Amino acid sequence: MPLSQVKAVTFDAAHTLYHPHPSVGAIYREVMQRHGLDYPADALEQGFRQAFRCVAKDATILDGEKREWSYWRSIVATSISHLSPPPADFDRLFEDLWNEFAHGHRWRPEPSALQTLSSLRDRGYRTALLTNWDQRVRQVVAETGFAPHLDHLFVSSEIGHEKPDREIFAHCQAALQLAPEQILHIGDSLQHDIAGAQAAGWHAIRISAEVAQPNAPCRSIQKLSELLDILE
Repeated sequence: MPLSQVKAVTFDAAHTLYHPHPSVGAIYREVMQRHGLDYPADALEQGFRQAFRCVAKDATILDGEKREWSYWRSIVATSISHLSPPPADFDRLFEDLWNEFAHGHRWRPEPSALQTLSSLRDRGYRTALLTNWDQRVRQVVAETGFAPHLDHLFVSSEIGHEKPDREIFAHCQAALQLAPEQILHIGDSLQHDIAGAQAAGWHAIRISAEVAQPNAPCRSIQKLSELLDILE
């Protein structure tokens, strides 16, 4: 499908528009030090990455926000399960971590993100966030100055479906009032972003620091500003 038909561009949030700053491990360490825990940042980062790969969301929790809270609580618990001493009050520790990641200063925008969004809108494209996140992302978007550059915020916990489910793409498409071939999605995850968008009939481009392979399932870019040349 030619990209000349595209009228709207949707963006994933974490690891597409934003990156944890300075890192998940460093943020965990800072917050945990307030609770008297002196875990090394590299151990926390490693624990987080392992937990993120193995912890699944509880589909029996129907409320999207409660499901996200439970999911991230399990990730934090798993991340530090091999470290000692254990926290004296894990519930309070987790609440502080949950709130910490709601602040814009904990997320560093991709260097060309704001300029790219602004340029796309100047060219007449509609822009939107499409993320598997919770309501905290709204505060992050506001505090980082992205709100004026996004026409819609599509948040999975509010919609009730997550990428790569067809339903979340259908919800966004209906809100945008566009045909599938008129929407381009940008994200880092081959499973959630690329496969999900393609299954919905959308265009998809992956953002990745890796050099694209000849047999890659989609086009890829290393920085968001590359979109401005692609969509000329």
